[in-house]
Amino acid sequence: MSDESMGKKPVSRRRLLKLGAVGAAAVGLGGLGLYCNSSRKKNPGARFAFGPDTYIDPQRDALPVGNVIKEVQGFSGKRPNIIVILTDDLGYGDLGCYGGKVLKTPHIDQMSNDGMRFTDFYSSNALCSPSRAGLLTGRYPHRTGVTFPIHPGRDTFLRKLRRGAGTAFGSLGALDLQGAESLVSGLPASEITIAEALKIVGYQTACIGKWHLGDFTERPEYLPSKHGFDYYTGFNSANDEWPVAFWRNEKEVVKDVGIEQGQYTGVFTDEAIQFIERSKDKPFFLYLCHKDPHQPCIPSERFQDKSEGGRLGDTIEEVDWSVGEIMNCLQRNGLEEDTLVLFTSDNGPWYAGSPGSLRGRKGQSFEGGYRVPLIARWPGRIAAGSTCGAPSMNIDFYPTFMSLAGLELPTDREIDGKNIWDLLTGAETESPHEALFFFHYNELEGVRAGKWKYFRYINSYVWPVPLDKPHTTFGGIAGGYEYRPKGTDISVPALGSWPLLYNLEMDSGESYNLIKKYPDVGRQMLELMKRWENEFLKNPRGWKT
Repeated sequence: MSDESMGKKPVSRRRLLKLGAVGAAAVGLGGLGLYCNSSRKKNPGARFAFGPDTYIDPQRDALPVGNVIKEVQGFSGKRPNIIVILTDDLGYGDLGCYGGKVLKTPHIDQMSNDGMRFTDFYSSNALCSPSRAGLLTGRYPHRTGVTFPIHPGRDTFLRKLRRGAGTAFGSLGALDLQGAESLVSGLPASEITIAEALKIVGYQTACIGKWHLGDFTERPEYLPSKHGFDYYTGFNSANDEWPVAFWRNEKEVVKDVGIEQGQYTGVFTDEAIQFIERSKDKPFFLYLCHKDPHQPCIPSERFQDKSEGGRLGDTIEEVDWSVGEIMNCLQRNGLEEDTLVLFTSDNGPWYAGSPGSLRGRKGQSFEGGYRVPLIARWPGRIAAGSTCGAPSMNIDFYPTFMSLAGLELPTDREIDGKNIWDLLTGAETESPHEALFFFHYNELEGVRAGKWKYFRYINSYVWPVPLDKPHTTFGGIAGGYEYRPKGTDISVPALGSWPLLYNLEMDSGESYNLIKKYPDVGRQMLELMKRWENEFLKNPRGWKT
């Protein structure tokens, strides 16, 4: 198939109506994971299209957390305060300490100088809600059913239709209906969050900022207070999913903040400082989730036009200011040596922002979608100016925090994360993971083991980069085409065909496919994927008897 035949056809009224009908059908099918690729048969992987009943478990919903999580016997350590600062769509290359040259991020850079910078750290998904589910539960998001950004319950039919079909006519040039909805409408009650676990040993807990794990406007069971947080203030969903409601605890304070959201980075920062100051006499867990630099990128007036990176750059520099305020608060209250602070992002950059030298962006299984900054600071416990190159993931926060708090892991479920405390202290330099897995919506696409990363398939929407319109057209899969010399029956696959194998130590940009040179490595990587997939299909929630 020639490049020309892969090109995008003019959008006629008839074609528009046809595609609109396809989009409507996708909305109706929702979480079933509809595929619009005519070459779907080329994908050897399995879809994880479980029904909602898989994630409804009244017996476990009612089970007290203390029944499955116990304190470590004889634990005598001092339990640290823990702060997770989570940004939204921050790119690997946006920060000065990660090589960024455009924006000024002195406070985050200083945090890196004072602690440890991870070079090979991943979110558990390249999209907002799934990544947050993984972080809070220590489990791959697919175990929770949160496989796609959870949209507000008040989402209108027309908005769903636009979301499903819009990219067919836009600059992305692809119709991607594979996972138009999450398999669940919010984080299941049977999942045990970090906050719920830490409360067992007396932690005070707060979630401040963007939640995005269920629209509690209509479903109160998705409130952060139902998932272990003593205090909550923030948005129930993403800041571009209007109406964007502002909540405090279990009360809707503002029904729709609208487009003028510039004040809220400051609001979230002030709320975080107040929580720290009123909780300083007991161990606390603060989950501070900034709305920025997620589109529409509205900075406060004092940061407008301040950066050399446009509105997105302005919001990142405002987040940097916020980090500085949190650090000043810890110093002012004498809490620095008692507090572990982690700074990271939920996934890579979206349309704007920098993935650095990495390939891909938000929503993609390439490094630019999954690999994110992680900076860890704890004076006296984590060496200043240190660097960690061991592959790790945000699911590792859960077992690490549990260990620091003197808690055993839950006895009734698989926890996919690993304790990375030895990486943080420098006592260990090798990853505790045999492999890390990469998902696109409800499908397992790739795996990393050591220096190798393998894809058996890349969804058409994200191949090869998001703005390559000629190669990502409706109903077609780039990389599936072949060269057919005239007068012969020979078919030679294009260089872009899967499977893909990259040596990330030499090629973090995922530019050179080595599958032909190292076929045995490819087979071993595929076997890792099949093994995980087979176990998952037998027991998707990872329950232990």
